[in-house]
Amino acid sequence: MSTGEKMIKKLKPLAINLGLVCGSFIFAILIGEIGLRLAGIEAPLPPDPESETLAYRVDDPHRGWAPRANAVTVWAGEGERTGVQMNSSGMRDQERTVNKPENTYRIAFLGDSFVEAIHVPLEYTAAAIMEQKLAECSALNGKNVEVLNFGVQGYGTAQELMTLRHHVWQFSPDLVLLGFYPGNDIRNNYKPLEHDHFRPYFTLENGQWVIDNSFKDLTQLERDYYSTSRLDYLPRWLLENSRILQLIRQAEATAKQRQFEQDYEQTNINFYKEPPDENWEEAWNITEGLISLIQDEVKQQGVDFMVFTISDSYQVHPKLDKRQEFMEKYDIQDLFYPDKRIQALGEREDFTVFRLAEPLQKVAEEKGECLHGFENAFPCEGHWNRDGNRVAAELMSNQICQRITSQQVQKTNQTP
Repeated sequence: MSTGEKMIKKLKPLAINLGLVCGSFIFAILIGEIGLRLAGIEAPLPPDPESETLAYRVDDPHRGWAPRANAVTVWAGEGERTGVQMNSSGMRDQERTVNKPENTYRIAFLGDSFVEAIHVPLEYTAAAIMEQKLAECSALNGKNVEVLNFGVQGYGTAQELMTLRHHVWQFSPDLVLLGFYPGNDIRNNYKPLEHDHFRPYFTLENGQWVIDNSFKDLTQLERDYYSTSRLDYLPRWLLENSRILQLIRQAEATAKQRQFEQDYEQTNINFYKEPPDENWEEAWNITEGLISLIQDEVKQQGVDFMVFTISDSYQVHPKLDKRQEFMEKYDIQDLFYPDKRIQALGEREDFTVFRLAEPLQKVAEEKGECLHGFENAFPCEGHWNRDGNRVAAELMSNQICQRITSQQVQKTNQTP
């Protein structure tokens, strides 16, 4: 028997055993897939982020993601289940003309998910209610009022600045409002604190703000460690047709969500405090710089500018003991620290800041009602509900009307 024949004879049992193992493995997978289907067990994949059926697209060259023009969908997350339609300009708003109509006072409202307010029907958003309330402002002398909703969920101040530069000015606003939410806007603006890197960042170099657009080189899988799975690198058709892979992916997603909650528990609280380390100090410096930059660019256009600091749910919890318990648990000295810091910035840079948290807390306490939270989420937590949007809109409308009235008085007094 030749050497080759001897080698074949030795390898034959190994090949047979290997074939049996592979066959058994494939058979076990098939049995598992059939069993899961018979039991009706599945874990559907999240939508493909590049699907044109989604309300947001992920190819915005300046901001990363953005509302998809004319998108129609149903919101089924935190809040009310409601139909959502973006207008032709990519805003969660009624249709608007680019050219400002005659005899119209137009407001551009920048912000994140609190401003976009996808959690309630459009007519119950703060922007929509403000539009109605301001129509009653006598200082506007019967002008039509438009409050254009440029809010987008997840945005930080850098993306709001890019929205201003590339989308707002064509609408010729008379007033630019910035809704600042300290709960995540600060960390959104600084890469070492943020987990979702599919966004622009700014750094200050030699006294000049320099934009970091490296997000353009990221794939969706590189965007956010906590929201993606290693299995997402497999062909989507394979994941869609394998119940076993779906369950493995779901288990990994659940584990990553727990890890995120653990990793970011303190990060999601630190905005209430003096910066605890260099990262937070830098995040605050960048945030304040970006707000000032927005103010400067608005002023250069000869347009009025105001900032409203948006409440976090624990700031306005209707029960005092709950607020105190929260402060003691996380060693918080002042629930309104971030709001006061932004107001101090406004005083230094000469722009108006109105803190919504304190008057919202007063209303919540007097009525014993939560202005944040929904039945399908944690009570009194999360985003503004209908009441929160309404009360915030009334407060903001009053401040804007008072400002317009004061400006008219000053103008009259200056007239010879």
